[in-house]
Amino acid sequence: MPSEDGDSADSFLREAAAISDPALDEPVVLPPLPLGELVGDRFLVEARAGSGGMGAVYRAHDRSTNAYAALKVMAKPHRSGTERFAREARVLAEMSHPAIVRYLTHGTAPNGLPFLAMDWLEGEDLAARLGRSGLGVRESLALVRRACEGLAVAHGKGVVHRDVKPSNLFLVGGDPASCKVIDFGVARLEESVHALTRPGTSLGTVGYMAPEQALEARDVDARADVYAIGCVLYECITGVAAFVGRPVIVIAKVLNQLPPRPSEVRPELGGALDALVMKLLAKDRDARPRDASALLGELDALGL
Repeated sequence: MPSEDGDSADSFLREAAAISDPALDEPVVLPPLPLGELVGDRFLVEARAGSGGMGAVYRAHDRSTNAYAALKVMAKPHRSGTERFAREARVLAEMSHPAIVRYLTHGTAPNGLPFLAMDWLEGEDLAARLGRSGLGVRESLALVRRACEGLAVAHGKGVVHRDVKPSNLFLVGGDPASCKVIDFGVARLEESVHALTRPGTSLGTVGYMAPEQALEARDVDARADVYAIGCVLYECITGVAAFVGRPVIVIAKVLNQLPPRPSEVRPELGGALDALVMKLLAKDRDARPRDASALLGELDALGL
């Protein structure tokens, strides 16, 4: 992307930060986007599609392309959240790959809410699929390969996702082989050593968080995403998560225990796949593939 995308993200950050409490970092609650609102002179808000901790996602009609778009809107702007929102906009603007949700633009809505516009995706996330039915080995490997193709682009640009998990892998049309990596909200640029993490804070999701993330390491790199892919692959091929229990118990297991080998859960699984999954889940990150590109090579070597 042209360099002005980064400048635009910096400007977006400064403008959005102006509606945050500069001293207390407390969220300022702003009203939701009304249906029928025109955002950025381009996106006509049609429906609220969902909401989460950072805000809400709306389906909008993109008047410039006559297609649907997803508007991710920050509902409660505050300093740290606004920084992460701007970081996601910058990261997505610099990446283009079929396995990564496509960035359209970002800015500030008429009511002062920061927004990020992306392609609207039809289908379901992997978490929904696993909650309803499992995946076969070939489907699982196709999904992981596709996710790794997207992550390889990110890793090649020095971006670590840091929150790879089933709900952040979207199956377009329900097809695992057409998955897209979404939600780069806690992504880290490896050039930014200070990142956006406060002391005593771990970013990621318990159950998919690499040991070094749980230990709050400041130098988390692509191998944390490789570990998370290992957790996803384990869950896909066995039907159960690698680590289960209350969050504090899961973190203790992540740090101190290995899960049962996949073949112990499903004896029909082959030894080579068994060995690869356990390699991805190694406690020592030096024992894992260095990044998603290296993992793609190991998937090729399986011959499955």
